[in-house]
Amino acid sequence: MCDTMVALPAATRAGVTLFAKNSDREPDEAQNLVFVPRSSHPPGATVKCTYTSIPQVRETAAALLSQPFWMFGAEMGVNEHGVAIGNETIFTRERPGDGGLTGMDLLRLALERSRTAAEARDVIVALLEAHGQGGNCGYRNRFYYHNGFLIADRAEAYVLETFKTFWAWKKVNDVWTISNFISLEDNFDQAAPGLIDYALDKGWCRRRDRFSFRRCYSDLIYTRGGYGEPRSCRSLTLLASKKGGLEPADLMAALRDHGADPAWMPHRQKSGTVCMHAANNLLRPSQTTASLVAAIAGEVRAFATGSSTPCLSPFFPVRPTADGLPQSYAPGGESYDPAAYWWLAERFHRQALPRFAAAQAAARSRIAAYEREMLADCADGIAAGKVERWFGRGRALVEEWGASLGGMSPERLPLIYSLYWRRRNRRNRIPA
Repeated sequence: MCDTMVALPAATRAGVTLFAKNSDREPDEAQNLVFVPRSSHPPGATVKCTYTSIPQVRETAAALLSQPFWMFGAEMGVNEHGVAIGNETIFTRERPGDGGLTGMDLLRLALERSRTAAEARDVIVALLEAHGQGGNCGYRNRFYYHNGFLIADRAEAYVLETFKTFWAWKKVNDVWTISNFISLEDNFDQAAPGLIDYALDKGWCRRRDRFSFRRCYSDLIYTRGGYGEPRSCRSLTLLASKKGGLEPADLMAALRDHGADPAWMPHRQKSGTVCMHAANNLLRPSQTTASLVAAIAGEVRAFATGSSTPCLSPFFPVRPTADGLPQSYAPGGESYDPAAYWWLAERFHRQALPRFAAAQAAARSRIAAYEREMLADCADGIAAGKVERWFGRGRALVEEWGASLGGMSPERLPLIYSLYWRRRNRRNRIPA
Protein backbone atom coordinates (compact mmCIF):
# COMPACT_ATOMS: atom_id res chain seq x y z
CA MET A 1 0.00 0.00 0.00
CA CYS A 2 1.40 3.40 -0.95
CA ASP A 3 0.48 6.98 -1.74
CA THR A 4 2.15 9.16 -4.38
CA MET A 5 1.57 12.87 -5.00
CA VAL A 6 2.65 15.54 -7.46
CA ALA A 7 2.18 19.30 -7.72
CA LEU A 8 3.27 20.98 -10.95
CA PRO A 9 4.92 24.45 -11.06
CA ALA A 10 1.65 26.40 -11.32
CA ALA A 11 0.50 24.84 -8.04
CA THR A 12 3.66 25.57 -6.01
CA ARG A 13 4.97 28.71 -4.36
CA ALA A 14 8.40 28.58 -6.01
CA GLY A 15 7.18 27.47 -9.44
CA VAL A 16 8.87 24.06 -9.21
CA THR A 17 7.51 20.54 -9.48
CA LEU A 18 6.98 18.86 -6.12
CA PHE A 19 6.81 15.06 -5.91
CA ALA A 20 6.24 12.89 -2.84
CA LYS A 21 5.66 9.27 -1.94
CA ASN A 22 5.15 7.00 1.03
CA SER A 23 6.22 3.42 0.37
CA ASP A 24 4.05 1.05 2.41
CA ARG A 25 5.36 -2.49 2.69
CA GLU A 26 5.87 -5.26 5.28
CA PRO A 27 7.06 -3.83 8.61
CA ASP A 28 10.24 -5.93 8.79
CA GLU A 29 11.44 -5.06 5.29
CA ALA A 30 14.28 -2.52 5.45
CA GLN A 31 14.22 -0.01 2.61
CA ASN A 32 17.46 1.72 1.69
CA LEU A 33 18.56 4.80 -0.17
CA VAL A 34 20.78 3.77 -3.09
CA PHE A 35 22.69 5.81 -5.66
CA VAL A 36 23.08 4.22 -9.09
CA PRO A 37 25.77 6.01 -11.16
CA ARG A 38 25.55 6.90 -14.82
CA SER A 39 26.98 4.00 -16.82
CA SER A 40 27.87 2.92 -20.34
CA HIS A 41 27.22 -0.67 -21.44
CA PRO A 42 28.67 -2.74 -24.30
CA PRO A 43 26.54 -3.95 -27.21
CA GLY A 44 24.61 -7.09 -26.37
CA ALA A 45 24.71 -6.51 -22.60
CA THR A 46 21.81 -7.64 -20.45
CA VAL A 47 20.52 -6.42 -17.11
CA LYS A 48 19.39 -8.88 -14.39
CA CYS A 49 16.18 -7.61 -12.88
CA THR A 50 14.39 -9.16 -9.90
CA TYR A 51 13.17 -12.27 -11.73
CA THR A 52 14.25 -11.95 -15.36
CA SER A 53 17.03 -10.56 -17.55
CA ILE A 54 16.39 -8.15 -20.42
CA PRO A 55 18.60 -6.36 -22.98
CA GLN A 56 20.52 -3.39 -21.57
CA VAL A 57 20.70 -0.01 -23.31
CA ARG A 58 24.01 1.63 -24.24
CA GLU A 59 23.88 4.31 -21.54
CA THR A 60 21.94 4.59 -18.30
CA ALA A 61 21.34 7.72 -16.23
CA ALA A 62 22.34 8.26 -12.62
CA ALA A 63 19.47 7.82 -10.19
CA LEU A 64 18.68 8.02 -6.50
CA LEU A 65 16.48 5.10 -5.47
CA SER A 66 14.50 4.10 -2.41
CA GLN A 67 14.84 0.34 -2.64
CA PRO A 68 13.67 -2.65 -0.57
CA PHE A 69 16.97 -4.27 0.37
CA TRP A 70 16.44 -7.57 -1.47
CA MET A 71 15.27 -6.50 -4.93
CA PHE A 72 16.63 -4.95 -8.13
CA GLY A 73 13.84 -2.42 -8.54
CA ALA A 74 12.76 0.49 -6.40
CA GLU A 75 9.60 1.86 -4.85
CA MET A 76 10.42 5.45 -5.81
CA GLY A 77 13.28 7.57 -7.04
CA VAL A 78 14.53 10.53 -9.02
CA ASN A 79 17.22 10.65 -11.69
CA GLU A 80 19.91 13.16 -12.65
CA HIS A 81 17.64 14.70 -15.30
CA GLY A 82 14.88 15.49 -12.81
CA VAL A 83 12.51 12.62 -13.61
CA ALA A 84 10.73 11.28 -10.50
CA ILE A 85 8.55 8.16 -10.35
CA GLY A 86 6.51 6.37 -7.71
CA ASN A 87 4.57 3.15 -8.25
CA GLU A 88 1.41 1.78 -6.63
CA THR A 89 -0.18 -1.60 -6.14
CA ILE A 90 -3.52 -1.77 -7.93
CA PHE A 91 -5.94 -4.62 -7.32
CA THR A 92 -7.47 -6.09 -10.46
CA ARG A 93 -9.82 -8.89 -11.52
CA GLU A 94 -6.89 -11.06 -12.61
CA ARG A 95 -3.47 -11.17 -11.00
CA PRO A 96 -0.17 -11.26 -12.91
CA GLY A 97 1.84 -14.47 -13.21
CA ASP A 98 5.31 -15.43 -12.04
CA GLY A 99 7.22 -14.09 -15.03
CA GLY A 100 8.05 -10.66 -16.33
CA LEU A 101 9.15 -7.42 -14.69
CA THR A 102 7.92 -6.20 -11.33
CA GLY A 103 6.50 -2.72 -11.02
CA MET A 104 9.66 -1.74 -9.09
CA ASP A 105 11.82 -3.09 -11.94
CA LEU A 106 9.86 -0.97 -14.42
CA LEU A 107 10.32 2.10 -12.22
CA ARG A 108 14.08 1.73 -11.93
CA LEU A 109 14.55 0.93 -15.61
CA ALA A 110 12.51 3.99 -16.59
CA LEU A 111 14.61 6.26 -14.35
CA GLU A 112 17.80 4.87 -15.86
CA ARG A 113 16.55 5.24 -19.45
CA SER A 114 14.74 8.60 -19.60
CA ARG A 115 15.42 12.33 -19.62
CA THR A 116 11.77 13.48 -19.36
CA ALA A 117 8.54 12.25 -17.81
CA ALA A 118 7.11 11.52 -21.26
CA GLU A 119 10.14 9.40 -22.11
CA ALA A 120 9.83 7.51 -18.82
CA ARG A 121 6.15 6.86 -19.52
CA ASP A 122 6.99 5.48 -22.95
CA VAL A 123 9.85 3.37 -21.57
CA ILE A 124 7.48 1.68 -19.12
CA VAL A 125 4.90 1.08 -21.84
CA ALA A 126 7.51 -0.42 -24.20
CA LEU A 127 8.99 -2.67 -21.50
CA LEU A 128 5.54 -3.75 -20.38
CA GLU A 129 4.53 -4.75 -23.89
CA ALA A 130 7.84 -6.52 -24.55
CA HIS A 131 8.32 -8.39 -21.27
CA GLY A 132 5.06 -8.25 -19.33
CA GLN A 133 4.75 -7.75 -15.58
CA GLY A 134 4.61 -10.23 -12.75
CA GLY A 135 6.47 -12.03 -10.01
CA ASN A 136 6.07 -12.09 -6.26
CA CYS A 137 6.51 -8.55 -4.96
CA GLY A 138 6.13 -9.43 -1.29
CA TYR A 139 9.02 -9.86 1.11
CA ARG A 140 7.98 -12.67 3.47
CA ASN A 141 4.40 -12.80 2.22
CA ARG A 142 3.48 -13.68 -1.35
CA PHE A 143 1.98 -10.64 -3.06
CA TYR A 144 1.18 -10.35 -6.76
CA TYR A 145 -0.31 -7.21 -8.26
CA HIS A 146 -0.48 -4.90 -11.24
CA ASN A 147 0.94 -1.40 -11.07
CA GLY A 148 0.11 2.26 -11.38
CA PHE A 149 2.74 4.98 -11.74
CA LEU A 150 2.97 8.71 -11.18
CA ILE A 151 5.76 10.18 -13.33
CA ALA A 152 6.96 13.79 -13.14
CA ASP A 153 9.68 16.13 -14.34
CA ARG A 154 10.32 19.87 -14.18
CA ALA A 155 7.39 20.75 -16.44
CA GLU A 156 4.83 17.96 -16.61
CA ALA A 157 3.50 14.79 -15.05
CA TYR A 158 1.57 11.68 -16.07
CA VAL A 159 -0.47 9.03 -14.33
CA LEU A 160 0.03 5.62 -15.97
CA GLU A 161 -2.00 2.58 -14.89
CA THR A 162 -1.55 -0.96 -16.14
CA PHE A 163 -3.06 -4.43 -16.38
CA LYS A 164 -0.91 -7.26 -17.80
CA THR A 165 0.54 -5.69 -20.96
CA PHE A 166 -2.33 -3.19 -21.24
CA TRP A 167 -2.05 0.41 -20.08
CA ALA A 168 -3.72 3.82 -20.03
CA TRP A 169 -2.26 7.23 -19.22
CA LYS A 170 -3.38 10.77 -18.56
CA LYS A 171 -1.43 14.02 -18.42
CA VAL A 172 -1.73 15.82 -15.07
CA ASN A 173 -2.91 19.46 -15.06
CA ASP A 174 -1.76 20.77 -11.66
CA VAL A 175 -1.99 18.33 -8.74
CA TRP A 176 -2.68 14.60 -8.70
CA THR A 177 -2.43 11.77 -6.22
CA ILE A 178 -2.57 8.02 -6.73
CA SER A 179 -2.98 5.16 -4.30
CA ASN A 180 -3.99 1.51 -4.34
CA PHE A 181 -6.81 1.66 -6.85
CA ILE A 182 -7.29 2.40 -10.53
CA SER A 183 -7.89 6.15 -10.69
CA LEU A 184 -8.53 6.44 -14.44
CA GLU A 185 -12.03 5.80 -15.77
CA ASP A 186 -12.77 6.99 -19.31
CA ASN A 187 -10.73 10.17 -18.83
CA PHE A 188 -7.40 8.83 -20.11
CA ASP A 189 -5.55 10.57 -22.94
CA GLN A 190 -4.30 7.35 -24.51
CA ALA A 191 -4.73 3.61 -23.91
CA ALA A 192 -3.42 0.33 -25.25
CA PRO A 193 -5.46 -0.73 -28.32
CA GLY A 194 -6.71 -3.92 -26.68
CA LEU A 195 -7.68 -2.48 -23.28
CA ILE A 196 -11.39 -2.07 -24.04
CA ASP A 197 -11.64 -5.18 -26.23
CA TYR A 198 -10.25 -7.40 -23.46
CA ALA A 199 -12.88 -6.11 -21.02
CA LEU A 200 -15.63 -6.67 -23.60
CA ASP A 201 -14.42 -10.22 -24.29
CA LYS A 202 -14.36 -11.02 -20.56
CA GLY A 203 -17.86 -9.62 -20.04
CA TRP A 204 -16.56 -6.94 -17.67
CA CYS A 205 -17.94 -4.25 -19.97
CA ARG A 206 -21.13 -4.51 -22.02
CA ARG A 207 -20.76 -1.50 -24.27
CA ARG A 208 -17.67 0.22 -25.64
CA ASP A 209 -19.14 3.68 -25.07
CA ARG A 210 -19.61 2.88 -21.35
CA PHE A 211 -16.08 1.66 -20.68
CA SER A 212 -14.42 2.71 -17.41
CA PHE A 213 -10.93 1.40 -16.65
CA ARG A 214 -11.63 1.58 -12.92
CA ARG A 215 -15.05 -0.06 -12.99
CA CYS A 216 -14.23 -2.77 -15.53
CA TYR A 217 -10.83 -3.91 -14.23
CA SER A 218 -10.89 -3.37 -10.45
CA ASP A 219 -11.15 -6.18 -7.92
CA LEU A 220 -13.75 -4.59 -5.68
CA ILE A 221 -13.03 -6.54 -2.48
CA TYR A 222 -9.27 -5.96 -2.36
CA THR A 223 -9.61 -2.41 -3.65
CA ARG A 224 -12.06 -1.55 -0.90
CA GLY A 225 -9.97 -3.34 1.74
CA GLY A 226 -6.86 -1.41 0.70
CA TYR A 227 -8.54 1.97 1.40
CA GLY A 228 -6.74 3.43 -1.61
CA GLU A 229 -9.54 5.70 -2.78
CA PRO A 230 -10.19 7.41 0.58
CA ARG A 231 -6.45 7.86 1.11
CA SER A 232 -6.08 9.41 -2.33
CA CYS A 233 -9.06 11.70 -1.68
CA ARG A 234 -7.48 12.77 1.61
CA SER A 235 -4.06 13.54 0.12
CA LEU A 236 -5.61 15.34 -2.87
CA THR A 237 -7.68 17.47 -0.50
CA LEU A 238 -4.57 18.38 1.49
CA LEU A 239 -2.72 19.45 -1.66
CA ALA A 240 -5.68 21.27 -3.21
CA SER A 241 -6.21 23.34 -0.06
CA LYS A 242 -2.81 24.97 -0.60
CA LYS A 243 -2.70 24.92 -4.40
CA GLY A 244 -0.66 27.84 -5.66
CA GLY A 245 1.42 28.01 -2.51
CA LEU A 246 2.62 24.45 -2.02
CA GLU A 247 6.11 23.95 -0.59
CA PRO A 248 8.15 20.84 0.28
CA ALA A 249 7.01 21.11 3.91
CA ASP A 250 3.37 20.76 2.80
CA LEU A 251 4.07 17.48 1.03
CA MET A 252 6.02 16.23 4.05
CA ALA A 253 2.99 17.07 6.19
CA ALA A 254 0.70 15.19 3.77
CA LEU A 255 2.91 12.09 4.00
CA ARG A 256 2.60 12.26 7.81
CA ASP A 257 -1.18 12.58 7.79
CA HIS A 258 -3.29 10.35 10.04
CA GLY A 259 -6.65 11.76 8.94
CA ALA A 260 -9.12 14.07 10.61
CA ASP A 261 -9.74 12.03 13.80
CA PRO A 262 -8.01 13.82 16.71
CA ALA A 263 -8.15 10.61 18.78
CA TRP A 264 -6.32 8.53 16.14
CA MET A 265 -3.85 5.98 17.49
CA PRO A 266 -2.07 3.12 15.67
CA HIS A 267 -3.72 0.37 17.71
CA ARG A 268 -7.20 1.92 17.33
CA GLN A 269 -6.98 2.72 13.62
CA LYS A 270 -10.05 1.44 11.75
CA SER A 271 -9.05 2.34 8.20
CA GLY A 272 -6.05 3.27 6.10
CA THR A 273 -4.23 6.56 6.53
CA VAL A 274 -1.60 8.18 4.34
CA CYS A 275 1.01 7.59 7.06
CA MET A 276 0.37 3.86 7.39
CA HIS A 277 0.87 1.85 10.58
CA ALA A 278 0.71 -1.94 10.61
CA ALA A 279 -1.41 -3.72 13.18
CA ASN A 280 -2.11 -7.26 11.99
CA ASN A 281 -1.51 -9.68 9.15
CA LEU A 282 -4.98 -9.45 7.59
CA LEU A 283 -6.48 -5.95 7.52
CA ARG A 284 -3.37 -3.83 8.11
CA PRO A 285 -0.26 -5.81 7.13
CA SER A 286 1.69 -2.81 5.81
CA GLN A 287 3.36 0.23 7.26
CA THR A 288 5.14 3.18 5.69
CA THR A 289 8.71 1.90 5.41
CA ALA A 290 10.22 4.92 3.58
CA SER A 291 9.25 8.41 2.43
CA LEU A 292 10.63 10.73 -0.25
CA VAL A 293 9.93 14.32 -1.31
CA ALA A 294 11.57 15.96 -4.34
CA ALA A 295 11.62 19.55 -5.55
CA ILE A 296 12.49 19.53 -9.25
CA ALA A 297 13.68 22.69 -10.99
CA GLY A 298 17.10 23.58 -12.37
CA GLU A 299 18.55 21.42 -9.61
CA VAL A 300 16.95 18.37 -8.06
CA ARG A 301 16.52 18.77 -4.31
CA ALA A 302 15.29 15.65 -2.58
CA PHE A 303 14.49 14.86 1.03
CA ALA A 304 14.15 11.37 2.51
CA THR A 305 13.40 9.83 5.87
CA GLY A 306 15.56 6.76 5.19
CA SER A 307 13.32 5.09 7.77
CA SER A 308 9.76 4.02 8.44
CA THR A 309 6.87 6.06 9.89
CA PRO A 310 7.43 9.65 8.71
CA CYS A 311 5.29 10.89 11.61
CA LEU A 312 8.23 9.97 13.87
CA SER A 313 11.11 10.59 11.45
CA PRO A 314 12.93 13.70 10.18
CA PHE A 315 13.56 14.24 6.49
CA PHE A 316 17.16 14.93 5.50
CA PRO A 317 18.50 16.22 2.15
CA VAL A 318 19.76 13.90 -0.59
CA ARG A 319 20.27 14.22 -4.34
CA PRO A 320 20.89 11.99 -7.39
CA THR A 321 24.66 12.54 -7.56
CA ALA A 322 27.76 10.62 -6.52
CA ASP A 323 28.01 12.70 -3.33
CA GLY A 324 24.25 12.88 -2.81
CA LEU A 325 24.04 10.38 0.05
CA PRO A 326 25.62 10.87 3.49
CA GLN A 327 28.93 9.06 3.84
CA SER A 328 27.88 7.93 7.30
CA TYR A 329 24.61 6.41 6.05
CA ALA A 330 24.63 2.59 6.31
CA PRO A 331 21.99 0.44 4.59
CA GLY A 332 19.92 -2.19 6.38
CA GLY A 333 19.37 -5.87 5.64
CA GLU A 334 17.25 -8.76 6.85
CA SER A 335 17.79 -8.39 10.61
CA TYR A 336 18.33 -5.65 13.14
CA ASP A 337 21.65 -3.85 12.81
CA PRO A 338 22.26 -0.80 15.05
CA ALA A 339 24.71 0.60 12.49
CA ALA A 340 21.99 0.70 9.81
CA TYR A 341 19.95 3.89 10.05
CA TRP A 342 16.69 2.20 8.98
CA TRP A 343 16.94 -0.35 11.80
CA LEU A 344 18.06 2.23 14.38
CA ALA A 345 14.96 4.32 13.71
CA GLU A 346 12.72 1.24 13.52
CA ARG A 347 13.82 0.08 16.96
CA PHE A 348 12.73 3.42 18.44
CA HIS A 349 9.45 3.32 16.49
CA ARG A 350 8.57 -0.02 18.07
CA GLN A 351 9.56 1.19 21.52
CA ALA A 352 7.27 4.19 20.99
CA LEU A 353 4.14 2.11 20.28
CA PRO A 354 3.01 1.64 23.94
CA ARG A 355 3.43 5.40 24.56
CA PHE A 356 2.60 6.66 21.10
CA ALA A 357 0.81 9.93 21.88
CA ALA A 358 3.60 11.24 24.11
CA ALA A 359 6.30 9.87 21.82
CA GLN A 360 4.80 11.50 18.74
CA ALA A 361 4.40 14.84 20.50
CA ALA A 362 8.04 14.74 21.58
CA ALA A 363 9.23 13.70 18.12
CA ARG A 364 7.18 16.31 16.28
CA SER A 365 8.44 19.24 18.32
CA ARG A 366 12.03 18.24 17.64
CA ILE A 367 11.38 17.45 13.96
CA ALA A 368 9.54 20.71 13.29
CA ALA A 369 12.41 22.86 14.54
CA TYR A 370 14.98 20.76 12.68
CA GLU A 371 13.11 20.77 9.37
CA ARG A 372 12.38 24.51 9.39
CA GLU A 373 16.10 25.20 9.62
CA MET A 374 17.05 22.40 7.22
CA LEU A 375 14.60 23.44 4.50
CA ALA A 376 15.66 27.09 4.77
CA ASP A 377 19.32 26.08 4.46
CA CYS A 378 18.57 23.90 1.40
CA ALA A 379 16.22 26.36 -0.35
CA ASP A 380 18.94 27.45 -2.77
CA GLY A 381 20.53 24.05 -3.30
CA ILE A 382 21.98 21.00 -1.60
CA ALA A 383 25.76 20.93 -1.53
CA ALA A 384 27.55 17.74 -0.44
CA GLY A 385 28.42 19.25 2.92
CA LYS A 386 24.76 19.92 3.64
CA VAL A 387 23.86 16.29 2.97
CA GLU A 388 26.28 15.00 5.59
CA ARG A 389 25.61 17.75 8.12
CA TRP A 390 21.83 17.48 8.10
CA PHE A 391 21.85 13.68 8.13
CA GLY A 392 24.11 13.81 11.17
CA ARG A 393 21.80 16.23 12.92
CA GLY A 394 18.74 14.18 11.96
CA ARG A 395 20.28 10.97 13.26
CA ALA A 396 21.24 12.70 16.52
CA LEU A 397 17.65 13.94 16.82
CA VAL A 398 16.32 10.38 16.43
CA GLU A 399 18.77 9.04 19.01
CA GLU A 400 17.92 11.84 21.46
CA TRP A 401 14.21 11.27 20.99
CA GLY A 402 14.65 7.50 21.31
CA ALA A 403 16.57 7.90 24.57
CA SER A 404 13.68 9.94 25.99
CA LEU A 405 11.13 7.15 25.52
CA GLY A 406 12.09 5.46 28.79
CA GLY A 407 10.77 8.44 30.70
CA MET A 408 7.28 8.17 29.15
CA SER A 409 4.63 6.06 30.83
CA PRO A 410 3.41 3.17 28.65
CA GLU A 411 -0.25 2.24 28.28
CA ARG A 412 -1.77 -1.22 28.05
CA LEU A 413 -2.22 -2.21 24.43
CA PRO A 414 -4.67 -4.78 23.01
CA LEU A 415 -3.25 -8.29 23.42
CA ILE A 416 -3.36 -9.25 19.73
CA TYR A 417 -1.67 -5.99 18.75
CA SER A 418 1.06 -6.49 21.35
CA LEU A 419 1.67 -10.09 20.29
CA TYR A 420 1.91 -9.03 16.65
CA TRP A 421 4.82 -6.69 17.39
CA ARG A 422 6.50 -8.98 19.94
CA ARG A 423 6.71 -11.76 17.37
CA ARG A 424 8.25 -9.39 14.84
CA ASN A 425 10.77 -8.07 17.36
CA ARG A 426 11.86 -11.61 18.23
CA ARG A 427 12.17 -12.58 14.58
CA ASN A 428 14.37 -9.57 13.82
CA ARG A 429 16.27 -9.72 17.13
CA ILE A 430 15.36 -6.15 18.04
CA PRO A 431 16.42 -5.42 21.64
CA ALA A 432 13.77 -4.18 24.05
